[in-house]
Amino acid sequence: MARYSGRDGKRRIAKPTWNRGKGTFDRKADAQRAIDEAYGLSDRPDTLGAYFETWTERHPRSERTNATNEHRIGRLVDVEVEGIPLEDWPMRELRRRHALVLVEHMLRTEGRATTGAVGIMRALSAMAEDAITDEVCDLNPFRGVRIRASDPRAQKKRRPIRVFSFEEMHRFAKAAGRYEALVRTFTDTGMRLGEVLPLRPGDFDGETLQVRRTAHEGQILEGTKTDHGEEGAGRVVPVPATLGWMLEAQINLNGSDQELIFTTPRGLMWRERTFYRDVWKPTQEASRLDIRPHECRHSFVTHLRAEGVNDADLAEIAGHRVETMLARYTHAVGESFSKVRGVIG
Repeated sequence: MARYSGRDGKRRIAKPTWNRGKGTFDRKADAQRAIDEAYGLSDRPDTLGAYFETWTERHPRSERTNATNEHRIGRLVDVEVEGIPLEDWPMRELRRRHALVLVEHMLRTEGRATTGAVGIMRALSAMAEDAITDEVCDLNPFRGVRIRASDPRAQKKRRPIRVFSFEEMHRFAKAAGRYEALVRTFTDTGMRLGEVLPLRPGDFDGETLQVRRTAHEGQILEGTKTDHGEEGAGRVVPVPATLGWMLEAQINLNGSDQELIFTTPRGLMWRERTFYRDVWKPTQEASRLDIRPHECRHSFVTHLRAEGVNDADLAEIAGHRVETMLARYTHAVGESFSKVRGVIG
């Protein structure tokens, strides 16, 4: 029998999952191993902070996903939960109430938006699932924690997504001046910011753009948000005639030695922060239209779907599953009233 004294001084029996949840063992060495693991003396990291240090190495995702998860979880490791920093908590002892303490801290103390808190909870949940696989913990305390968009504790409210007409978006792009082709790529293809910035001349064939890479913090990563560089990854996006002419002109202007279609005045790839500062914000001010890059994507999907473009084709173009596209990127355009009246008679 693998008996031991817990941190609270109470006598317990170690019942590891690798022994089918039983507390009896045939070998003394196995019983001692179970006791060591239960008491936190195992050579495997049992605290959240220790496990977090090597998590993305033990269970790697794409480079961008690893960086995102590390950034999200790293923002909370110093937060005290019941008087103990989160990073010092043994993962086996974390429970749902501790996850709720973190939610309270993010919304009330840090003033995060609910979307940011949800992203952090998802990262913690993913790590906990891997910790279960590694037998570092037995349950996932972050799984199933719901954070409503209307949570009254959220001080920073989520900005609503607005849909703009193609005419408005083209007027917006026109105000970008020498960056019109860059801005119009967002409005006319529905591509993500990280997909537009690393585009290369070879990705454009006159009628389509090959989306194969993602830019993040000045680095180019193979693969997009929904794929990660595997064979045949990426997608093809149709290019309207006007944008096609603009892209050809931009490529010719750059010269044959330029690796990217869109660059900073110094010939470098745009970083997200400088892109917003030097391109997007001045365009917003010049056009007097407060359009955000991702709203171009929402508007692109919404209007094309309203025009009858096949859902499966449109989802492929947007780089999403049909279900995701319908749930997140389809909005009302307010042009169906006359059709409703006509059908009813």
